[in-house]
Amino acid sequence: MRGGRLGTRFDGNQSGEFREIVESLETQPMHTVQGKKDGRAAPPTRARLTAEGAVTPPTVTVIIPARNEARNLPYVLPLVSTLVTEVIVVDGRSSDSTVQMARLFEPNVRVIHQSGRGKGDALRCGIAASRGDIVVLMDADGSTDPQEIPRFVQALLDGADYVKGSRYLPSGGSADFTRARNIGNRLLTVFANLVLGAHFTDFCYGYNAFWRDISEVVPIDCEGFEVEAQLNSRAARARLSIAEVPSYERPRIHGDSNLRPARDGVRIALTVLRERWWRAPEADWGVADQQDGITGSSATGTRTAPDGRQRTGTPPMSGIRAITRGGSPMQKVTTHGCGAR
Repeated sequence: MRGGRLGTRFDGNQSGEFREIVESLETQPMHTVQGKKDGRAAPPTRARLTAEGAVTPPTVTVIIPARNEARNLPYVLPLVSTLVTEVIVVDGRSSDSTVQMARLFEPNVRVIHQSGRGKGDALRCGIAASRGDIVVLMDADGSTDPQEIPRFVQALLDGADYVKGSRYLPSGGSADFTRARNIGNRLLTVFANLVLGAHFTDFCYGYNAFWRDISEVVPIDCEGFEVEAQLNSRAARARLSIAEVPSYERPRIHGDSNLRPARDGVRIALTVLRERWWRAPEADWGVADQQDGITGSSATGTRTAPDGRQRTGTPPMSGIRAITRGGSPMQKVTTHGCGAR
């Protein structure tokens, strides 16, 4: 964005910090931030969107929890808004210009003011306010690449209920792993798989997407950074069809992370242990049972859809930027013996 365009938006109400951020963007080049329940039918809306020959695209909401992320949102929001139907920024009582920057760089953004504290509470608020058929959870710091969103959407259209990004699949990775953080992530993933009877490759990563109708099956009732562990555990316990897709984690653009690896690692482990005994609530929907979750070939486009029928070809993605699926395989995550209710 060029200086003149942004400069015309100044008025007397903006803070000095707000002006400083915008002026720095005007003079510096922008850095581009590149299974299951019983055999009942899928919810009508989802069945219509995934049916063979469907022409109606799903609506997609991205939820971005943000606390003091004013310097990062200008690099994230312009990329997100071209790929989704709705952008929700959940403001965690920021003391900087986070809200102003969100509205400047995405005029149609919905800003939700967090009622409590913590990432779990922020995501709960955002999901409750969302309107899309599909919900995508992203970070505000530039570490999650918006250009990967179509990959998540495609996996959902292929029949998954819940899709996780994985930094350990081919084409995935991280520019932000320290040796200790990498080892910690792997150990927590092994631990979670043993406790839950699942086969995740990257349990702790927070770049996830799901059909909004599963939010009643896997509700969030935690407050902090253990929220991803709770969501993943409950998706496994509810025997939802879970898929992983490759994702590359980029370094935070500005500022320091609020994550504390040792403290939050302990909280994640305790969450997994606690969720081992969680029972999924009954919901008014279900999809055909598949022993191993998603089945199909990303190379041929053959897939088993929620109604159990084999289909070929790529599901429609009108209004969503398509990507080449070659080299970006889905990883099946099975949930044997999870004791679904």
